[in-house]
Amino acid sequence: MQFSIKLAKVARVAATIALVVLAGCGSKNEAGGQSSAARLQGKEKGAEFLAYEHSVGVDTGEAQVRPLYEKVVAACKADTANGCMLLDSSLDSGRYMQARISLRARPAGIQQLVALVAAEGELTSQGTKAEDLGRPVMDSRKRLEMLRQYQAQLQELEKRSGNNVDALIKVTKELATVQTELEEATAANALLMQRIDTDLLNVSISAQGKRSFWSPVKRSLGNFTENLSEGTANAITALAFILPWLVGFAILFPLLRKGWRRLRAPRKGVVT
Repeated sequence: MQFSIKLAKVARVAATIALVVLAGCGSKNEAGGQSSAARLQGKEKGAEFLAYEHSVGVDTGEAQVRPLYEKVVAACKADTANGCMLLDSSLDSGRYMQARISLRARPAGIQQLVALVAAEGELTSQGTKAEDLGRPVMDSRKRLEMLRQYQAQLQELEKRSGNNVDALIKVTKELATVQTELEEATAANALLMQRIDTDLLNVSISAQGKRSFWSPVKRSLGNFTENLSEGTANAITALAFILPWLVGFAILFPLLRKGWRRLRAPRKGVVT
């Protein structure tokens, strides 16, 4: 009987935890504008848990787009000290030569990569935005602490269950549920800290501003056959639409002309 009362108390604690967690999850993220230096001081204040995202655009010669793209990708893969991770990369050699790279690294690594890109071309755009993750981090830590406390209480009840098989089954099942929630909360908190400890960098490389005079001419000559074929196909399609109207006009025009002449002809018995 006493064990059942304790189990009911634990259930009430679980309900309280759920209410607090739901209230915490309803909080909105706030934007921050402090510098990365303040974030690296290690102070655990909500306004200093900032997730930074940088964007850099560089214009270089057409022949240098691919080498610069490969150089940035290789530099990121080699920078294990700053934990650089390549998230996305693409190289487009179609009408305009351009490349895009998205990566994540510690602030020192981001600075090195930005310097590398700036040294190989002309910076056309550069920007930084920050998101304040202070409230989500605090809520995540509170949820972890409450789940750990609840887990400890369940483990204590498990020890006291003795030969009560039904109570032991219920406590074991609840422990498994709490363990799953604890692992999910730990992973979510780790993801938040990763966004704070590392910065996101988006690099855009293009050659639009430094194209040679003959590049558009060469491109047009190279596409001459394709453009001629496309133009011929469009002309045939247009003719297919116009031809029925021409036939109809050829048939109706003489009739309309004859009717018009009859209307214009003077009637008999009418003195002009």
